[in-house]
Amino acid sequence: MTDSAADHPLLRGLNPVQREAVMAPDGPVLVIAGAGSGKTRVLTHRIAWLLAEHGVWRNEILALTFTNKAAGEMRDRVVELVGPQANRMWVSTFHSSCARILRQDAGLLGYRKEFSIYDQADALRLVDYVRKDLDLDPKRFTSRSLHNAISSKKNDLITASMARESASDAIEIRQAEVYVEY
Repeated sequence: MTDSAADHPLLRGLNPVQREAVMAPDGPVLVIAGAGSGKTRVLTHRIAWLLAEHGVWRNEILALTFTNKAAGEMRDRVVELVGPQANRMWVSTFHSSCARILRQDAGLLGYRKEFSIYDQADALRLVDYVRKDLDLDPKRFTSRSLHNAISSKKNDLITASMARESASDAIEIRQAEVYVEY
């Protein structure tokens, strides 16, 4: 790298390895490093580099992270580096990005765009509600065991109606009934 490259405003303050990642040729860059090592700094500088030096449009960049806080920080840092054009860039969490894609294309799958995504606690509450509604013994059919059974079926791509049709004993029949209502 030339001295002038090291003096580039988007590369100032980066160590040689970080600069290499920021300036990598076109294509994806995988950044693996420990906590506090500057991963977010590298990613934000890489995004800014692509926008400012390679003419990449903001709608051609998808920046994903795990928390809303990190996504906000990433967006703020890119805005600081390249200006307000980065405000409209797609920076979000993995979960919110997937939900956005699902909502955008829900109609293609025959679903409505308005849907709720349940976390573990929500799912267990719903299973508990269904279990009570079906008057199942809470000692024999715990909400957790019923939820695990439903999750297992879903992971195997078995729908509620398929589970009901294939249930072969009293427990599977009851689990399928809960799955249908769930």
